Amino acid sequence: MITVTEAAVAGLPVPVQRSLRRSGVVGQPVPQSVTVRQDGQIRTNAEAKWLRFKARESYTIDPPAFTWKAALKIGGITLGRATDTLDAGRGRMHVRLLGLKDIVDATGPDMDQGSVMRWFNETMWFPAVWATDLIRWESIDDTSAVGSMTAGDQTVEAEFRFDAEGRLVDFRADRAYDADNGFEVRPWRTPITGHAGFNGIELPAGGSAVWELDDGDFEYIQIRVTDVRYDG
Repeated sequence: MITVTEAAVAGLPVPVQRSLRRSGVVGQPVPQSVTVRQDGQIRTNAEAKWLRFKARESYTIDPPAFTWKAALKIGGITLGRATDTLDAGRGRMHVRLLGLKDIVDATGPDMDQGSVMRWFNETMWFPAVWATDLIRWESIDDTSAVGSMTAGDQTVEAEFRFDAEGRLVDFRADRAYDADNGFEVRPWRTPITGHAGFNGIELPAGGSAVWELDDGDFEYIQIRVTDVRYDG
């Protein structure tokens, strides 16, 4: 079992140090697996209706992997189910409508890149991993740092932005976007709107995800975290 030590934290960029100390993970073990429960709403384009969802997401740390399972609802009625996975460096998004028809089943190198980036982004819910060899860091300034990681044959890089007190407030990166004419790399960010304590650790508890497109920003998901569990 790996523990987050003060010595390991002291070698990181200043804003990452500040965030880890504030969160309460110093002296705590790095979890081997994590379960996050969420609710929120999601849409497929800027003109589409928002669909409510409840989701459960499970993660492993080494190797990086996740499974996100969500029930999509309108007016309390389940219209479909979505599953998003990263396994052995490979990503897949699968959406089935009313249990009868697949409306999304996406795989391939672009999904792999997007899924690895998603796992990297969601380390915000298990930040102890920031102090391990899985993540490489470069300093920018007193409130931001660039991190990078590799899973499978995908290496991704992102900018982590913090407030002056050490709370993570945004994550910015270039990510593969599924456009009408195929995947293209676009700026992507996940602004955070609130934090809360889960089992003694302060973590982001609310936020959204936004694509920066030619015709303006497209916010496609809003999330509230309701529970975080660490195992191992």
